Amino acid sequence: MASPAIIYDPLAEAQELREQLASDRRRLALLLGAGTSLSVGLEGIAELTANISGDLDATKRASYEHLLKMGRARTVEDVLSAVRLCRELAEEDPNAEALGLKAETAGELDRAICNAIRKRVDIEPAKGLDPFITLASWLSSVDRSVPSELFTTNYDVLIERALERLEIPYFDGFVGSVEPFFLPACVEAEFGRKDESIYPPRSWVRLWKLHGSINWKLVAGPHKGQRIIRSAQSRPEPQDELMIFPSRTKYSDSRKLPFVTYQDRFSRVLGNGEVMLVVLGFSFGDEHLNDVIFRALRHNNRLAVTVLRYSPLENATDCLPEMASELRNLTVYGPDQAIIGGVRGAWGKPSKEAPKERGQWDFWNPDENRFTLGDFQAFARYLRSFVGVRSPLAETPVVQVAKI
Repeated sequence: MASPAIIYDPLAEAQELREQLASDRRRLALLLGAGTSLSVGLEGIAELTANISGDLDATKRASYEHLLKMGRARTVEDVLSAVRLCRELAEEDPNAEALGLKAETAGELDRAICNAIRKRVDIEPAKGLDPFITLASWLSSVDRSVPSELFTTNYDVLIERALERLEIPYFDGFVGSVEPFFLPACVEAEFGRKDESIYPPRSWVRLWKLHGSINWKLVAGPHKGQRIIRSAQSRPEPQDELMIFPSRTKYSDSRKLPFVTYQDRFSRVLGNGEVMLVVLGFSFGDEHLNDVIFRALRHNNRLAVTVLRYSPLENATDCLPEMASELRNLTVYGPDQAIIGGVRGAWGKPSKEAPKERGQWDFWNPDENRFTLGDFQAFARYLRSFVGVRSPLAETPVVQVAKI
């Protein structure tokens, strides 16, 4: 592809993003994907897919690897979807077999895979929590008329740990103390008189885990039903029915409930009023969430979506460049190029040198001529030095806001 004729100024765009992040004119939402956890040393989906096989016993490993080889190139999430389809089909006939699995076998494999995922992501990140702590500090410091909404596809509990380390209150749809249980009415509530009895305080961060969490479990509920609880238990048990990755099937209304409720919340937030969505570490590989985002961009002209992309736009094969060229309210900042108002351009050099005390801008790599905000570590540095977030417990020194 030929180099774009349009040249964008990294400094001007970093300033524009800062102004938008500071503005109370729009409701603020963030979408965090796997790239944010990868940036601090957790395994990504490719590593999980490859490594989980070794965590299973011989029989389950054979079934897992068999499902991985079926059809197109698959991930552990594809395997979970296939396993749950088997469970759904087998519920109609316990003796039925699908994809080589019976109901009981499929259930055991489902639980084993989810427990293996939990074991691998419920760890101390090798590079520390600093970026999540900075993000949490920023979210708590933004004084907005409506709460900040943080959506994530990550199963880990890094953002929860960061919020709690800074003693920042947040609400994730669960209520209670001994065994907090999922309460959809609180997720669906909005700030207003009719919901005032169940609406958490406006200052609390809203945290919605779109793909579930390693500390959610499906357990027996009252009246012979089932319910979702959030468990503080640090070590999984083989019999735990963990709520990791949404099922694409309907075999359990209880299992579907939180995923559907959170996706509805995501759709409602983006679909109404003045909204800014910032996307970090999300590869646009989830077609369901893509559909929510692109549909909202088409129907709500007061929605602005800014994607901080880690991978280059040049020769990209995913849907994002094409959609950004079509939708003028979708901005993409890649490391090599940007698409702003539907127009693709290359990055020039910043129009001003960084202050001497800073050495270089936290959004720009001068050696590689690369815009760096798609890297979650760089975005955290940008929040501290350029936006002015103070994070007293962060693991790197807090600096003053860069003067321009």
